[in-house]
Amino acid sequence: MAKINRECREKSLPAIRLVKPVDYFSDISDWTTSKRYYVRNRDIVKENIRLIKSSLPRDPAVRKVPPFSYQSYQQNTSVVPLPMIAPSRTRSVDSNVSDDCSQFRALFSRGDLHVRIIHSGGAGEKPRELRWAKDPSQMKNETICNLLAKFSTGMSLLDHPYRFVAETGITDLLIALRNHQSIVTVLPQLVRGIRAGLYSFDIEKKKFCLKTLSRITAMQGIGAQLVPFYRQLLPPLRTVRQSRSRSDRVHYDKGRQIEEIITSTLNDLERSGGPNALINIKYLLPHYESCQYM
Repeated sequence: MAKINRECREKSLPAIRLVKPVDYFSDISDWTTSKRYYVRNRDIVKENIRLIKSSLPRDPAVRKVPPFSYQSYQQNTSVVPLPMIAPSRTRSVDSNVSDDCSQFRALFSRGDLHVRIIHSGGAGEKPRELRWAKDPSQMKNETICNLLAKFSTGMSLLDHPYRFVAETGITDLLIALRNHQSIVTVLPQLVRGIRAGLYSFDIEKKKFCLKTLSRITAMQGIGAQLVPFYRQLLPPLRTVRQSRSRSDRVHYDKGRQIEEIITSTLNDLERSGGPNALINIKYLLPHYESCQYM
């Protein structure tokens, strides 16, 4: 059979040759070592990279400086924050006082104090008296001491009617107490309440606490028992004596001044506290003048 020659076969495209792909990154490692990138022993690539980096905007270096220092006012500085301090688990005096006040309010609301207020009848007038469910003079000494511990929690209160209840109740119980030695068991509670009242800003509250302290000191054999509690009782008196030490100040308060009551109370503590009373008072109140040499 004869071969047929066709024109379309003669004009067909040539066969496609497979071209090996070019690896553009194969010579990267040779850039720094190739001689064609060196001009007069200068590496052009490295110089270009160095030039580009030098032309880029630079961020100023920030230095860490300690807090509360003159360096914190300088530029490009960052103050190191203070370390976090874990909250202390110890309870402060203010929290204890607030707890005592809340406890006294709860005791009065529940009727655990065995007292009720007798009003004069007028709206907004002060209470007339505090009536007991049982006369304190007929109570046992243990019962009086337990009530003293409860009433002492409200000695720092200033709001009505808790202030009246606490002050009147403590006064009645101290008068009705027959065995003075039994009060030693509740001295820590009484000292705690007196201390909270002495830190009050109310002058009449401070006067009542000082008079209560003098009444306790006058009991037989109790003055020497109060010497270990001078560190709790006397520091509040230091602030009062320093704040009102000016003699040219005009006083408009009625009755005895707070300075006179403080001096009288300190004299009572010195007389009844034994031989160690004076040195402990002078340690906490250096400006105190002994009554033994007056």
